[in-house]
Parts: sequence; structure tokens; C-alpha cells
Amino acid sequence: MKYRESNKDKELKKWFLNDLSHAHLRAITITKGSIRGLSNLSLPIDFPITAIAGKNGSGKSTILAMACCAFHNRREGFKVPNRKQTYYTFADFFIQHKEELPPNGLEIGYHIAHDNWRKNPTLPEGKGVGYQARTKKKGKWNDYGTRVKRNTVFIGIERIVPHSEKSQSKSYRRYFSSSGPKEWEGKVKDIVGHILNKKYDEFKLTSHSKYRLPIASSGGIVFSGFNMGAGENALFDIFSTIFSCPEGALFVIDEIELGLHVEAQKRFIKKLKEVCSERKAQVICTTHSKEIFECLPDEARIFVEKINGKTHATTGVSAEHAFSKLSSENSGELEILVEDEVAKTLISLALPSQIRSRVKVENIGSASALCVQLAAARSRTDNSNILIVFDGDQKAKEKHNRKHALKVSEKPEDGFTEWFNSSITYLPGETWPESWILQKSRESIENLAELTKTDQDQLLDIIEYGLEAGKHNEFYEAGKHLGLSKEDALYIFCLNIAKSHPAELKEIIDKILSKLQ
Repeated sequence: MKYRESNKDKELKKWFLNDLSHAHLRAITITKGSIRGLSNLSLPIDFPITAIAGKNGSGKSTILAMACCAFHNRREGFKVPNRKQTYYTFADFFIQHKEELPPNGLEIGYHIAHDNWRKNPTLPEGKGVGYQARTKKKGKWNDYGTRVKRNTVFIGIERIVPHSEKSQSKSYRRYFSSSGPKEWEGKVKDIVGHILNKKYDEFKLTSHSKYRLPIASSGGIVFSGFNMGAGENALFDIFSTIFSCPEGALFVIDEIELGLHVEAQKRFIKKLKEVCSERKAQVICTTHSKEIFECLPDEARIFVEKINGKTHATTGVSAEHAFSKLSSENSGELEILVEDEVAKTLISLALPSQIRSRVKVENIGSASALCVQLAAARSRTDNSNILIVFDGDQKAKEKHNRKHALKVSEKPEDGFTEWFNSSITYLPGETWPESWILQKSRESIENLAELTKTDQDQLLDIIEYGLEAGKHNEFYEAGKHLGLSKEDALYIFCLNIAKSHPAELKEIIDKILSKLQ
């Protein structure tokens, strides 16, 4: 199924895309040169929480480092206790041994939504999404002081190291003390308690010198960070930092799910969305968690991979596809990529078992993501084992999708149109698949009634309820009236199409057979 945006998602997206008062980072690019093997990067950012996944060595940590270096800060700005400066420079992240060659001829671009641009000819009123470049020729990077001012905080993986294993914490264990109650400590207590499904009586953050130690109580028992689990320590650290920082800050978090079990990860993202809304904050993070990806809308999910030495960043990629790539699962003789779970279910049920066993059908998440995967396939030596199946409503946008795929591929245009045509096909109909499946089901209502054990007239009404539910909500609504989950309703309706209307899917099956031969 496509990701169902919540009201909070819609609220966050609308605010983020229209806000110019907090200098949100809206894109990162590498237009010249390379850094740690990362090159030709174009990373759009269209949601206040952006999660980046990819294999080790794909460039995730490098992207986080570049994000930290997008902004400057005032001398009196916020800084985490263990830092001397209120801002980051490339020297904080890109450290070299004397035998390593430093990057040169490099240009990193930052697109920033700002309301106080100065002397920018493209933004005469000083407002809008403007561009700043950090360049490195021979010697130092260009002037850091010219960067847009914003509080930026990097939260690394050291947050999960137990305080009992930190020499400084053990050395100062008798000296940590509170400077007095903070207005946000109660909020942090409730947020962490909700995420971990644990009731805390009290929480306070103590400190000594540049080090911090959380102290909480639950069930009348007081315990410090020395006796907390890794995930518990991490959550108190993350949310204490967010609430300590002034409104509108950027938080860059490495491996955001560390120390948390699956259900806690889901509740974490839900609470993080609420906090970003309250604090007008932006979060850019990396993850190795499928569950984190599944909790975020299309714009918030980015998969980074290297193909033939070039970096591809795909926005809107499905959690299923991203993490099957991370696990290097066998894709069979033919990889069939579709937009969502609806297309996957329909095609899988339409294929004879002897064909189904030879292919792998994966949902990607969007037509745009399909175009990027098509372009990536063209860059591979063996680019014949892929078939892209667009939804029926994409037929009218074929020219646009072909241009997009060609642009992303960065390869010569010679032969592209022929290869594109041989590598794509469409689901039947002229509309999105949920709507087409429900409308087509009217023509085989007798068979569907037998499958669902429902009166035909009642089933026709249920189909209407589904169609009226709105785009991508059809099977949730139909399933509700049938007493089924949306997944079970989808399966039964697709099975009926496969059994009752095989001619509708013959073109797709024939295309699959031709690719297998």
C-alpha cells in the first residue's frame, strides 16, 4: 500500500515548504569534484524529518557532515556541552592522515529557505529559497562567516555508550548536579515514557563541566544514566538537546534508531513529528531501520547508492525496496518494479506460478522513484533484467517520465527511447489501480460475491463506498464494510481480477515473458 499521510504529516509538510523564517535546508548538491567518493549529488529536502538509508560506504555519513556545515552561528548561539564552538566546520568531520590527499576543486551547494538574503540578484526582496556554495580549491574552504546563521547540532552514536563505560562520567560521578528545574524536563519525561511505554515520576538533567548525566525516577526508585539502557539514555539525550536548543534549529542524527526496539522506533518517530511541529525544528538522520522508513512520508525517505562510481539519491523509495537492496536479496531472473503494494499484489496473482518463481516483484513508492531506478539500471552493464510497471494514470505522463529518466541517467541519448520502451509497461486502465480494480470488479460481481461471501447488491454498495473514500483509501474503506483488513480486501479483489479478467493483464504477462526469453 502507498503510505497514508496523517494530518500531522500534511501539517508538517505545508509548514516546512512555506516557512522562510527558520532558514530550513532544502537541498544539498555536489556540483564539482568529490568528497569521500561522493560526487554528482542532488539531494532534495521537502519534509522537516529526512531519513537517509543506504549500504555502508554509500555516503550517508558524508551527507550528514555536509548538512552540519551548511550553517554558521553567532558567538552566543547554542552549543552542546562538549563543544567549544557554536558551529561546525569541515575540519570537524573530514580529518586526514598526512598520507591522504585532501579534496580539491570541490563545490558543495546548499539551498536554504531564508527571509534575510543579502545582495542576492535572484531574490531581490531578500526572501525565498536561495543558494550558497562552499568551495575548496587549494588550501582552505571559502569564508565560513558568510554562511546563513542557524543553530545546528550533531548527535552522534556516542549517545548510546553507557555512562558506566565513559571514563569522564565515572570520574565525575559525585559532582553531577542540577542547576535547577527546567521547564522542558517534564515534557521530556512524558515523551520518553510514551516511547518506552514506561511511567516516569521525575526526570532531570544534571551536569558537571562539559558533561551531562540524566537522572530519572520510576515507581519510587531513582536511577541515573549509569543504570539506564542504551535506548533510554539515547532518548533522554536527544529530546533534552532538542528542548535545550532555541526554536528553529537543525538536528543531524546518526543512526537514529540505535538502542530502540521496533515498537519504540515507531512511537519515537510519531513523537519526533510532534516535537518538530512544536519547536519548528528540522531533523536530518541516517537509518538502517525499515520501520523508521515506514513511519515517514515519501518526501522524507531517501535511498543513497553508488552505481558505476556515481551517487544516486532516490526520494520516495519504498521501505521494502530500500531494505531488500540492503540485504542483497536475490531478485530472480527478472526484477519487476512497481509503484506500490496494489500493483505488486495484482501482478503477483496474475502470473502463473512457473513465471512467478522466476521473477521478483517489488514496490518502489512513486512514479518518480521508478524513473530513477530505471536510470540506475541503464548505468549497469546488465540492464536487461528489469521491467518497470507504471500505474495506468502514468500513460499520459510518459513523455515527462522518459525525460526524467534520461536526465537522471546522465548517459548519451542514443538508443534511449527504444530501451525505455522495451523496459516499461503499464497497469490496465487510465486511472490509479485501486479505482480501476474496484470499477472493473462490477463486471464480475457474481464471482467476487462468492469470494467474499457477500450478497451481490450489498457488494455493489461496498464498492461505491470504496470509490468514494478517496485516492489510496479505497481498500481500507471496502475492507471495513466487509469485515476484512485492507490487505485482505486488496488480495481478494485482485484475485478476482486475475481469475475473471485475465485478458486485461495479458499485455503485462506477455512483456514479462519476452524479457525472460
